[in-house]
Amino acid sequence: MKIGIIGLGGIAQKAYLPVLNSRDGFEFHLFSRDAQKLRHIGAKYRFSYLHSSLESLLQSGIQGAMVHAATNAHFEIVEALLQHNIHVFVDKPITMYYQQSKRLVDLAAQKGLLFVVGFNRRFAPVYRKLKEVPEPSMIIMQKNRTSLPDELRSFIVDDFVHVVDTLRFLFPYPIADLLVSGRKEGDLLYQVVIQFVAPAGQMAIGIMNRDGGHTEEKVEVMSAGEKRVAYNVADLVIQQDRTITHLVGSDWESTLHKRGFEQMITDFLEAVAGQGTPMISAQDALLTHEYCERIVEKLTALPG
Repeated sequence: MKIGIIGLGGIAQKAYLPVLNSRDGFEFHLFSRDAQKLRHIGAKYRFSYLHSSLESLLQSGIQGAMVHAATNAHFEIVEALLQHNIHVFVDKPITMYYQQSKRLVDLAAQKGLLFVVGFNRRFAPVYRKLKEVPEPSMIIMQKNRTSLPDELRSFIVDDFVHVVDTLRFLFPYPIADLLVSGRKEGDLLYQVVIQFVAPAGQMAIGIMNRDGGHTEEKVEVMSAGEKRVAYNVADLVIQQDRTITHLVGSDWESTLHKRGFEQMITDFLEAVAGQGTPMISAQDALLTHEYCERIVEKLTALPG
């Protein structure tokens, strides 16, 4: 089965190509307009089928494609793939604007094609352990960076989207309300806090501070019976009354497995091969984008 790989930048080289070059039963076709990079990456990861134009890739007979190009190129590339009846996996976000993303999801549905968005944290073993906590009363997720404020939409849709999606994955209740606050200075957003509130009052709180002194990711899930805390998508602490259990990821597990990339890639490839249904539906992923759009709108309306 032929699978196209579009975009050979940092994320593709770090997270995808090292996994794909060990998969049997698939013929991978790489596309980049940078001929030198295309040859270099092809040789490094031992891929033989190289394309310097999108048209060449589209005519190669691929049945699925994984899109790792720059976000601003997603719409044009993904639309072309869908118009050629090719199943699509695309890195988050689908596009920077909800309505554009919805158009692509709707087109995939009209054509009966798979459309998968790369939310790797849903596959990460440590976050699957957090998901096991029954009837959580509160969830708090922080994803902080050091001295890296950004333009508001880029901050939310390109980065904070991971927090929004992970909270949606872990929070087992309908969302009755969305509360948003943030700190803006000119065109830059420095920090944001959101709350998802359930009808019975349970809360999921998402925090991103890009003006902090430490880069970290931490998720706390609390219930009446226990509290679980995950650190940097790797280690887990379980607290039950006075008992504290530390679960540290195995040294034998790769970082890509711990962060869910290996499982996510397998999920898509098996779905294209007709061996299963993707864990994340296109409509589910689109709902995360809708919430991000609402957060952008609320932050834009704030003084700053």
